[in-house]
Amino acid sequence: MNALLLPSVFFSAVLLLGCSRTSPVADAVVPGVDRVVKEVAITSGEPVTTADLSIDGMSCEMMCGGAIKKALASLGVTGTEIKMSVTEGPDHAIVTYDDSKVSDAQLVEAIQKLYDGQYKVLAITITKEVKGSTTSNSEAQKEQRDGEVSVVVPKELVVPSILALLSRILGE
Repeated sequence: MNALLLPSVFFSAVLLLGCSRTSPVADAVVPGVDRVVKEVAITSGEPVTTADLSIDGMSCEMMCGGAIKKALASLGVTGTEIKMSVTEGPDHAIVTYDDSKVSDAQLVEAIQKLYDGQYKVLAITITKEVKGSTTSNSEAQKEQRDGEVSVVVPKELVVPSILALLSRILGE
């Protein structure tokens, strides 16, 4: 009987602790900006975080893009690429940064403060690379596909994923 009770008590404690903690993502939510977070497992190299910001209000890559690059560089980002499209809707800034030093909310704020609010960030897609280990190429490809997580964070509420929490606990 005690052998059955211990796993259920452990699972209940993990569930309570996982649901009661505040996620760091909650601090990064910006009102009016749609936010998607993806995690991708990598097997080599240093993990990086990339943000794809959809920006409305840009008219040229040189002046507008230059101002955005300069504002983001002052935050300490490691790289910014501006992608403009004449035929398709909003333009993009692809930003590589250290998410332990800069939040995506700071990126959005820096862009939207430029030129009295000329630029509006409509959406942000964050891709976080995380270290993962694999044993073969086919398993590596499967784990990379399985390791990709896409999360749409509501503007008012952040709830941790129970499956992600359990997989992290049981995987380590």
